[in-house]
Parts: sequence; C-alpha cells; structure tokens
Amino acid sequence: MPDAQLVNHSEKAEEYAIYTGQVSSYFAPSLAGITYPNPSYEICRQRGDYYVFEYVLSGIGQVFQGKEHVTVTAGDAYILQPGKSHHYYADPKEPWTKIWFNVGGSLVGHLISDYQLDNVLKIPAFFDSSYLYTILGEIEKDPIYCGRKLALLLHQYIQALSAFLGREASGQSRALTLKNFIEQNAARSLTIDDIAACIPLSRSRAIHLFKETYGVTPYRYYMTLRLALSQSLLERTVMSIQEIADRLGFADYHHFSGFFKKECGISPTGYRRQKSNQKTREPIFFGKE
Repeated sequence: MPDAQLVNHSEKAEEYAIYTGQVSSYFAPSLAGITYPNPSYEICRQRGDYYVFEYVLSGIGQVFQGKEHVTVTAGDAYILQPGKSHHYYADPKEPWTKIWFNVGGSLVGHLISDYQLDNVLKIPAFFDSSYLYTILGEIEKDPIYCGRKLALLLHQYIQALSAFLGREASGQSRALTLKNFIEQNAARSLTIDDIAACIPLSRSRAIHLFKETYGVTPYRYYMTLRLALSQSLLERTVMSIQEIADRLGFADYHHFSGFFKKECGISPTGYRRQKSNQKTREPIFFGKE
C-alpha cells in the first residue's frame, strides 16, 4: 500500500491486485485486496493520498480518521478520504477479514459530494460485499484496461451506499457527473446509452436532467465536443484524415467524413484546405524600425 505505513504486518495476511493502466487527475485506481485475520494488523497514514473503500467480512476493527473514531464489525462499510489522517487496526481477539479498494481522482470526489457522503465515515450493517468483490475481480482479470469499468462500478457502489443511508444526489449534481463523463470521453465512440449509464437513472431521465441543466441534450453536447476536437486536429496537426478518424474512435474514414460534413457543412479535406488558405492570405504587419 504505497501511501501507508504498515505496522507488524505478517507476510500472508493480505492479498491484492494492482491496477497498472492509465490514470489521471480525474480517475486514478490504485489497488484492491483482501485482508485476512491478523491480530497485529495496523495501518497508519499521517495524510491519506487516496479514497479508501473498505467492507468488513468478519471480525472487529477500530478505525480513526482525523478526530473521528468508529468500531466496525461484519457487514459494516466505511470510507476514508484523502487529506486526513488514517489509523485503523484489527481487534487482537477477533481480528477482521475485510475487502478494500484504494482510488484517487476528482471523479471520486464529485461522486462522494453528489451522493452526500462527504462527512460519512461508517455505513453500518450495509451487508453487501459484492461491489468490492466485483472491483477486485475486474483488476485481477484485466489490470491494464479495466479503468472505465472500475469508474462505473465505483459509481454504482457509492450510489448504493448513499441509497442505503437514505440519501440521494441532486439532479444538478447528476447532470454535472454526466457532463464530466462526456468531456473525459469525447475522443472515443459513445452511444447515448453509454453516456446515460454513468449515472444510475433511466436513459430518458438522464437526458431530461442534462437538458434541464445545460440547455442541450447530452448527446448533442457530446457531438459538439467531437466536432471541436475534429476541427482542432485538422487545423493544428498534419495527421491524415484516416489517422484522425482512428484517434476519435470512428469505424473508418467514411464514417468520420460523413459525421464531419453533417455537423460542419463541409468535408474534412475541404475544411483543412479552407483553413490553410485563410492562413496563407493573412496579412503580415511589420513594425517600424
């Protein structure tokens, strides 16, 4: 665990899977694992760098975050947040077994805030370990390319914790989650169902919330960003039309050209030529000596 000091930790008390794919300030999965009973298990962090999601499968543990302290037992979930001190340890007589996931990024902060879990440490008697087992399984199965799947699974887990506590994200915050997802994925091929799936609402409800907040449908916003990216690549790079089509996740040259002409009223080749001619015709001004 890279951001922690492990005290008196036996060699076989834990097993974990490390995510080795792409990370960003938006979403940065780290690792997930299972801690087995060990009376001397203890973790200390003066200042956590990650969000830590943990669920107690059996036994007892003590958890301190800043000035908060809770006792956790089988069925309890808890969330440790970055920027705070973390200190937690197993009960020496009934040491816990727990499953956990460490993850960073602004997406996690948005979700925690959206679902009103900012000040929640313990979720007592949650009794559902399946979310974290699925996350662990995805990292074990595909540690490089499971990032998008992990983001969706974590969203579902946070939503489930919030719903269990009787809390619900506001429509505006859910619309922001949709907007962030679109902006982060504008360079790949998405359907409206892909976009709507990033929040736990029906397709029609997701579209309504987004349009109510931003004045356009989420798919129209996505298409507008796709066009802006296409125009930028045509103007600012020497990439071929096929390379741009590949970069933006289009099936082939013809699909990209069709999309661009429909959105812009001109072919990609014509647009690039037009912009090149405009630059050639721009006057050059010389200052006085």
